[in-house]
Amino acid sequence: MKKGICILLSSALLMGTVPVYGDMAEVEQVTHTYRAEVGTKNFYEDDVLQTLDTEIYLKDGYVMLPVRTFFTAVDENAQILWDREKQVATVWMGEYRILLDVPKNKIQVEYGNVNVSGKLEVKDGRLFVPLRNWQKILTRCNYEMDENSIVWDSEKGEAIVNVGEYVINREQVLEKTEIIGEGQKPVYLLEPTEEYDSIQNVGDGYFIVEKRDNVGELEIFDSTGKVLATFAPGTISRIGYLGEDRFYIYKGKEQPQYVVDANGNQLFSVPYDSLRGYNEGLALVREKTENGYRYGYIDTEGNLQIPMQYGSARSFSEGVAPVSMSKSGMGQYGFIDTKGNVVIEPKYRSADPFREGLAHVQTISGEGFINHQGEEVVPPQYGFVSDFQNGTAFAVTKDRQIIVIDKNGEEVRKLLELPKETSYFYTPSWDLLEVEYPLGYQGIYRYYDKNGEISRETYELQSGFSEGLSAVLDKETGKYGYADEKGNMVISPTFDYAERFQDGYAVVKQIIPNENGIRTVKVGVIKNPLMR
Repeated sequence: MKKGICILLSSALLMGTVPVYGDMAEVEQVTHTYRAEVGTKNFYEDDVLQTLDTEIYLKDGYVMLPVRTFFTAVDENAQILWDREKQVATVWMGEYRILLDVPKNKIQVEYGNVNVSGKLEVKDGRLFVPLRNWQKILTRCNYEMDENSIVWDSEKGEAIVNVGEYVINREQVLEKTEIIGEGQKPVYLLEPTEEYDSIQNVGDGYFIVEKRDNVGELEIFDSTGKVLATFAPGTISRIGYLGEDRFYIYKGKEQPQYVVDANGNQLFSVPYDSLRGYNEGLALVREKTENGYRYGYIDTEGNLQIPMQYGSARSFSEGVAPVSMSKSGMGQYGFIDTKGNVVIEPKYRSADPFREGLAHVQTISGEGFINHQGEEVVPPQYGFVSDFQNGTAFAVTKDRQIIVIDKNGEEVRKLLELPKETSYFYTPSWDLLEVEYPLGYQGIYRYYDKNGEISRETYELQSGFSEGLSAVLDKETGKYGYADEKGNMVISPTFDYAERFQDGYAVVKQIIPNENGIRTVKVGVIKNPLMR
């Protein structure tokens, strides 16, 4: 579901997952009590009546409660997707995925099976689950429950459920971004169709598609909808976009064989085991040696412009590329220009491509940034620094603070004193930060942009943005649409699957149930109305 970077802070200052430290006093455990009166529509949350539109009932000695009622009572942000044809519900509670399969009488939490008590049932168009299973489900989602948390009062004919959860005490309520409006009808480049099994938006107005009826047939089409090239089944195994109107072709699984233009014309063969995309007219290539790998760069005609002489390398950005002079590819990172000349001395443990005029580097002392003259404008002194975005970056200091810094290395603001116990933080983009509390507090998160703490709803909207729009789920219809940064629905919720926009286009899917029990999946491409 998520894409981003998880960061590790350690004595070795390596990237991965992050141990965080600090005071946990703001976290406390609270218990909520839920009551379900059998034979009625009465469901209580902490003694507040929630009148249902269907009755709670007994079956085979189990109290049967509607799925939507309980999940949304425990977590108001729970997302519930119901596949009426397959009679399968998929529920998201924060980071946790729950699968409820009626025909198989199966419950999964995070892909692990739950030993089901009683039988799942659809009645009057509602999915019901025996109440006894809620303890098994919720404990796997980090709620505090045990075998005594569910009590049946036979005299009153009611079930009582006690659910403990960890919450964060804040001085003020965080503003939630509400999605408003209905949005406009989507504008299609390609209306959803059964003709294609898949469509990849690879950028620069190109799309790679696989035909459904003719398995293995691949096509390239452009932003006018015109098919530029067709590859018959069995002629190639894979195709991908390199940039600069070039595509790589695999015939087997091991390595790319050759490069073609957008019309499918072969331009040159590839005598390398790996080929990266073009940046600034050069593509990074790799070849295997007896002792590891060597890296170099080719031009758009396949000519080797920078020899295969580096132990590791990255793509070009802002006229230069980070390369390792070490045979092992470990350490000795510097920068070369597009002619292969060394322009920044190879003295770093690691280095990343330039972004906004600065490059992230690492030394034995920590992480920091250099400019194009090789000057350490942000001294390597942090346990972690993100890339710069919009002139600022996240940084973790040695005294365990998460701060925001500017391009001079000056502190703009302090965001967080890191919790005392070990935990993780995650950056889906360099403008957002998610902090997870440690073991024993799993499922407790705090979310930040560079101005301070934000709500989960705002974070989820912001983390999905691309080209001014973010795919959002409409809880009423279970369909995806696209909203802008203010929460205005721009494209109406019409889709069962919605990708991010790239170069003005996004791939979408619609799933249509048929009477014969087979779903029809239609895939199409929509245009970004903000980029007309």
